[in-house]
Amino acid sequence: MKEKIQKPTIIGVSIRPAEHLRRVWENPVVWWPLCCVLVLTVIVTYLSELVNAEMWTELSFPLQAVYVVTLMGLILGIVINAAIYKLIVFLAKGDASFQQLFSAVLFITPITIIGTIISHLAVILFHVSKEITVTSLNALMRLPDQWHFVLANIDLFVIWSLILTGFLFIQVGRISKKTAWIIVGVFYILSLIFQYLGTTINMSVSWR
Repeated sequence: MKEKIQKPTIIGVSIRPAEHLRRVWENPVVWWPLCCVLVLTVIVTYLSELVNAEMWTELSFPLQAVYVVTLMGLILGIVINAAIYKLIVFLAKGDASFQQLFSAVLFITPITIIGTIISHLAVILFHVSKEITVTSLNALMRLPDQWHFVLANIDLFVIWSLILTGFLFIQVGRISKKTAWIIVGVFYILSLIFQYLGTTINMSVSWR
């Protein structure tokens, strides 16, 4: 009798990543997690329209085009992300197909989207400043602008997503735990550095 393969779930990947990402490796489904990600993206885009109403009214093209471009950009971004992970896994002497990694990225993507949804809802319902990410340290600490945006990346959902990425490398990419967590740590530190430098450069240009 053929053994039934257990299917991964988005909630399962979020709260039990080791078990459910192993299921992704065994059964790399694509279509239904992709549909979930697209639905969440439509929701977050609509909320963004409400949060940035003034900016949206100044657009010179139809709002529908924004949704189409956003969804296409999301899919392209996930494909590029999976391709980068494929290269990392290859260099780290792991073993995973592109489909396995693409599926895994789809399963962990909702975490960051949900974080953005929560931030938008905080602005809409509780009139929180758009400059504040309620799930990050910049909601608790006030520092100069460069550090304010860096603190926005020290965020519950960003860190949660990074942890899931570590499990992705281990369970799907089949690379060592030590290598996986070093890669994730380096990515995170570099993202904070680039955020600081990017904000500093933008501020220096705007002051001229």
